[in-house]
Amino acid sequence: MELNNLGKFPINGSPREIADYLECFDAWCISKNVRDDKIPAHFITAIGLDAYSLVKNLAFPDKPISLPYAKLRELLIDHFHITTFETRERAQFNKLVRAPNQKIRDFILQLQIQASKCNFGDQLHTQLRDRLIAGINIPKLEKELIQIPSCTFQTAKDLCITYEDVNNEYSAPTTSVSDVMLSKVENTSGHGKQSKLPSTGNRMQPEIKNIKPCLSCGKLHLRSTCRFRGAKCHKCGKVGHIKTVCRSSNTYVTQNPDNSSNLSGKMQSMSLSTFPNTQSHLMRTFTTSSGKSHCFIIDTGSTESIISKKDLQSICKNVQIDPTTSSITGITGHKLPLIGATNISLKSDSGNFVNIPFLVSEYGPSLLGLKALRLLNVEISLCTELFDESLFRELLLQCSKSVGGMKIQPIHLEIEGDPIFLKRRLIPYGLRDAVKKELDKLVEQGILMPVESSNWATPIVTPLKADGKTPRICGDYRLTLNSRLLQQSCTTLETEDILYKLHGSRYFSKIDLKDAYLQIPLDEASSALTTINTPFGLFKYKFLPFGLKVSPAIFQNVINQMIDGLDGVESYQDDIIVHGPNIELHNERLLKLFRRLCENNVLVNPSKCHFTLSSVSCLGYTVDSEGFRPDASRLAPLIQAPSPNNMSSLRSWIGTLQFYSRFIPNFTQRLSPLFEIVSSKQFKWEQQHENILRKTLEFLNKQAFLRPFSSKDKSVLTTDASPMGIAAVLEQNGQPVICISRRLSKSEQGYSQTQKEALAVVWAIRRLHKYLFGTKFHIVTDHQALKFIYNPEKSLNKSSAAMVQRWSLELSAYDYTIEHRSAKDIPHADFLSRYSLFENTANDTDCLLVQPLPVDRVRLINDTRKYYGCVINATKRGWNVQCKRRFPDFYKRRDEISVHPEGFLCLNDRIIIPPTLRSAILDDLHSAHLGADKMKSLARLTCWWPEIDADINKRSKSCSSCLHKMSYGKSSWTPWPASCEVWQRIHADYCGPFLNSYYALVIVDSYSRWPEVIITDSPNAKFTHRALRKVFSREGIPDVLVTDNGTHFTEKNFNDWLKHIGCRHLYTAPRHPQSNGLAENFVRTLKSAIASMSPQNFDELERCVDNFLLQYRNAEHTSTRESPAKLFKSRILRKHLMSTTSDVHYYRGNDYRPSIGIILQRMGNRMVKILDIEDNSVHNRHLDQVRINEVGRSDYDYNDSATNPDFVDNSEISLDDTDGNNITESVRRSQRLASKPRYHYKYARRHSVCGGCGD
Repeated sequence: MELNNLGKFPINGSPREIADYLECFDAWCISKNVRDDKIPAHFITAIGLDAYSLVKNLAFPDKPISLPYAKLRELLIDHFHITTFETRERAQFNKLVRAPNQKIRDFILQLQIQASKCNFGDQLHTQLRDRLIAGINIPKLEKELIQIPSCTFQTAKDLCITYEDVNNEYSAPTTSVSDVMLSKVENTSGHGKQSKLPSTGNRMQPEIKNIKPCLSCGKLHLRSTCRFRGAKCHKCGKVGHIKTVCRSSNTYVTQNPDNSSNLSGKMQSMSLSTFPNTQSHLMRTFTTSSGKSHCFIIDTGSTESIISKKDLQSICKNVQIDPTTSSITGITGHKLPLIGATNISLKSDSGNFVNIPFLVSEYGPSLLGLKALRLLNVEISLCTELFDESLFRELLLQCSKSVGGMKIQPIHLEIEGDPIFLKRRLIPYGLRDAVKKELDKLVEQGILMPVESSNWATPIVTPLKADGKTPRICGDYRLTLNSRLLQQSCTTLETEDILYKLHGSRYFSKIDLKDAYLQIPLDEASSALTTINTPFGLFKYKFLPFGLKVSPAIFQNVINQMIDGLDGVESYQDDIIVHGPNIELHNERLLKLFRRLCENNVLVNPSKCHFTLSSVSCLGYTVDSEGFRPDASRLAPLIQAPSPNNMSSLRSWIGTLQFYSRFIPNFTQRLSPLFEIVSSKQFKWEQQHENILRKTLEFLNKQAFLRPFSSKDKSVLTTDASPMGIAAVLEQNGQPVICISRRLSKSEQGYSQTQKEALAVVWAIRRLHKYLFGTKFHIVTDHQALKFIYNPEKSLNKSSAAMVQRWSLELSAYDYTIEHRSAKDIPHADFLSRYSLFENTANDTDCLLVQPLPVDRVRLINDTRKYYGCVINATKRGWNVQCKRRFPDFYKRRDEISVHPEGFLCLNDRIIIPPTLRSAILDDLHSAHLGADKMKSLARLTCWWPEIDADINKRSKSCSSCLHKMSYGKSSWTPWPASCEVWQRIHADYCGPFLNSYYALVIVDSYSRWPEVIITDSPNAKFTHRALRKVFSREGIPDVLVTDNGTHFTEKNFNDWLKHIGCRHLYTAPRHPQSNGLAENFVRTLKSAIASMSPQNFDELERCVDNFLLQYRNAEHTSTRESPAKLFKSRILRKHLMSTTSDVHYYRGNDYRPSIGIILQRMGNRMVKILDIEDNSVHNRHLDQVRINEVGRSDYDYNDSATNPDFVDNSEISLDDTDGNNITESVRRSQRLASKPRYHYKYARRHSVCGGCGD
């Protein structure tokens, strides 16, 4: 709304007008986002000079421009004394009664306007309900409203409006005599006779309605006076009527033979009459040669046909209008202004186009006269029996206000598998109140029921309805219930069966069921499966929801069972068709159907119902008394496409025609000149080629070459998108069923190519809903990304645009698979998207939802065009090499970039910010000092530009407040340099306490991971010095010692000693244990082992540590894939598991009787100490005296070995089985270290390390 549209300030108006003006100005300021300091200037500009003088006087001595707007508003309100007298307004409200001719909608609006003055407060809706019921002034409706328990104002309002729609929309399904257009025709040349039929003016209307058609000839007179009373019928042979009214044909044709001879005369002056109520006219739709359809009024009282200039331009834009000398006089004597005459080709019932002459008028309805009717072979039928209109209205009204769902057995959903519970999804803050309101509405209607808990839960999505404000509550069942539901069989009739049943009928009615699926009740168990998860809790559906893959099959089965046994009634999903060969049978079937619907409490949508049609659209076909044929608009995109203008477009043309070649006789011969152009590789389009192309297209247009759709055959939907349009072709068995295409709107042209291709798929499925819904079909696209976006088995990426997410959710109600093919493999869809004559663009309700930003909208648009004009053009028309190099970051995300209708760029739902506005955005993100992470989180909801994360980090780090609150982030990992030899770098640390008083000094070699552990109760620098000196005396002095900053490592004497012996001491960063990770990891492992063994005293603690070290040193380390002992000492440390457990025989001196014994320990290279089991004596024996015994050990052996401390655990002896004299020694420590220890030169004489052990 512009400021000028407010008009002048009503200085002489009523207080109500003053208040309305101020409210409108307040709304204008809010819509334009006017700053507070600018509002007074706008207000003074808007009110005009007279009002300004008044304001100036009221504000004296101050100037109005210096006062705030609130003060100016207060001055005016005080001056005009805008007060409301509630008592008077309420009395006026209670007197309101609907006038007899007043529309119910107008009366409700009048009530609401008056109630706004009464200050009812919380009682507003109660008062509105009571006044509406009391003042509706329709006794029957008032009685029904009073009988409704707990009736609310909204319920009463809906019922009243429905009642009005039923009575206004429905015209009785019959054609009375007065419905025929009767005209008084005058011929000034005197060659014709005047019609003897009575005038149809208002004065004669009652007389005409009282006269019934003559049963002998069909004219309007008494049968007793008819001259055909004794005539013989030439059709049935009976006497009493003529052929035109014979009952066997069920057609009563009105023909005036007296006028038949007048048609050839030249009409210079004519008169015609029409009725004000156009619903009573006989209407007929005809198709023009351009493929467009138009509805004409059948006027048998006029010989000429008339079309208004407006209607002519809508069906034939470039038609030539010739001058005419004819004049037309209406029944009231006025002359109809004529512009000229023209000819229009209309398609007759036989399928041929007939050239019809028309007179063109400035205004008025379009009529078909007797000449045109005879050229088109149109017959006018009159019925002899009237329809019981009151009964039908009552049934229709009852069906239009049905509540509580169908009266059928609740449906049970069969599932297999475990329950799935998914958490709720985030709903934008701006939609939360609307979503809550919509949920409350569904609960109030009884569709949803809140629950406390559930094993099943499906998150919801909230796409907006067509109004752009109201959210639609949808459950995303793709990943939950749809994956567990068992598919149900559907008893839908085949398309050919339905068309066959409709064939031969002359009258049709089409019934639409409102909220189809939501009328079918679910049982308690199935209702729990449909639970949806919202931010406001869990809700379960009490009726069958949309989005379930079994919903179409269940609904169709229910409707089929409901209409079972009704002849002439066919159904396909939520559309029911009633048909009959004559009006009487049709009406009878219609009444039976509505009685059945009322019995089952089915809700009908009267505004979408059509009754007593001569033709009906069903499953993409137009069905009438002659049969069925495809809609004329199905081939228009192909027939009216422009001719090729280059070699590429010619190849697309030929590819498309080749696709339909099976329907064109002599295809190769007919199109050979076009193939020659392709072969010559030089495009030269001449008139010869144009004629061939147009004749081929004309041949296709006159042949019904599109096959009927069959639900038994597999459907393939091929889609494509170009920069200017989208198209699709539905095929079955390799033959086209329907071709569709349309031009992209301005906002859609700004979509990325991925979004355009996604739009092509969802638009095609919407357009072909009746073909695809409830069946399994295959989608073919030339865009690779759609395989993942529309994959029915995968969830869409959360970062995708909300628009694409809504489309993907919409497709979840369909059962389909998707495949990618290159554009050259789908030339027909590629051709239609680029060269077709598109359908009109539908209303664009799928727009990008962008969040408001703290920047000026105009500046954002201008700066975007300035800096990113190349990106805008590339998004709309394709990326070139120069643009790719200039904007590589944009090119990488080109599939997510789109152009908003206002002209700026978006990345999915985020606005792309040009460089000049980024500082303001960063200031806004940083205003709360939330830190870099939360700033990035906020930015991901609203805006984007290349390197946005880096800019946010930079801004956050430049703020001292943010740095003070910032948690220390993790830098990239930098490992210690790898050691080249044993004991080159060691890591040390203390761990504990153990047993509340003991600590362990841990030393780990970085090369071999060899650990040393020394336990102490005094973890100070002195003990650390002494412990390290002992370890260094055994293993040598390392190059580097790494420790933390504990006082036991930082003491001065300790560090002086390290410097003295040549060991470099490195400290890690304070409070950063990761730097000394090698020691810290071993500390964690040691603590866990000691805690598992639970020592109770110091001795047990030492034993646990020693046992742990033995095991740890022999075990393979995960980082080195070798054991520490192998790397550090080049051998495996011997364990008790390696000792010999076999029993042996030995000989006692000169007594060669063998005795059984056990080897206790080795005494030398060939001597062993043996325990005699028989007398428990111990003997020293040579190995020559020992023979192996294969008998296993006894329980005594195990018990004794476990308790005798003298047993040796680290000896391993194996004897040769051949002679028993050879013994293999166990693995012994090497005579040298893995690497020689380093010595300080001063200590070379005092330090020595044993390199092995002798016998």
